[in-house]
Amino acid sequence: MSDPVELLQRAEKKGVPSSGFMKIFGGSDSYKFEEAADLCIQAANIYKLRKELKLAGDAFTKAASYQIKGGSEDEASNVYVDAYKSYKAGAAPHEAANALVCAVDLFTKKGQFRRAANFKFELGEMYEQDLADFKSAIECFETAAEWYSQDQAIALANKCWVRCADLKALDGQYLEAATVYSQLIKNSLGNRLSQWSLKEYFLKKGLCELAATDAVAADRTLKDGQQEDPNFGDSREAVLLQNLIECTNEQDAERLGQCVFDFDKFNKLDKWKTTILLKVKENITEAEDDLL
Repeated sequence: MSDPVELLQRAEKKGVPSSGFMKIFGGSDSYKFEEAADLCIQAANIYKLRKELKLAGDAFTKAASYQIKGGSEDEASNVYVDAYKSYKAGAAPHEAANALVCAVDLFTKKGQFRRAANFKFELGEMYEQDLADFKSAIECFETAAEWYSQDQAIALANKCWVRCADLKALDGQYLEAATVYSQLIKNSLGNRLSQWSLKEYFLKKGLCELAATDAVAADRTLKDGQQEDPNFGDSREAVLLQNLIECTNEQDAERLGQCVFDFDKFNKLDKWKTTILLKVKENITEAEDDLL
């Protein structure tokens, strides 16, 4: 088996632009860059066999840079994806994200927005889960949603909008999150495939408005849900939202805790709802303290 270090050294010598006499009479350098890229890819695959995945990612990244110099951007975009996969499997999330950013940029330059959206969504997940960078994750999910929407892939767009809204709320952007849930509701009304998600969207929108201390907006959301979605009318989600609005108006944190407990017995609360509900309770507690 070839030595990957030697292959990369050969690639570095190959990938030098011509100068002087050779630059004038030697023709295009593209073949030199192609050969350098091929050597880097060979080295990357050897590193993969050895399970040295960070080094494999580095070699794929070098290969992609040579391909760009040689005018082969289509190939470079795919090699950047290979670099991303190697980095991700090799527990190098920062490098993985950088490689995927490069791939997405090349896909969009070629007008491949559907493919770019797929990887933009993956990039958002990486920012959220591996790098705890909510701001970048939100941007990725928003962009992917827009690209999916342009391609009339509404279900995929909704999947992105949900992640975007959830993150905005966890980041304290409650009213901004509520606006995104409004978009999700609009996308889902009359849509046979996503109508069953409406109860969740109305509840989450109302919770965000309560977290933002806007009980009037939450009450409007409740009434809109009861009017626009027959499944929401007498649902546990609607009852919970109604009770939470009353608890907020009455500044009754103890009753709120009981209402949440009763709901959780039949509909197990996830981490997101628990976090936002704690914020709603905190708002009531702070209001009670201000009165003392």
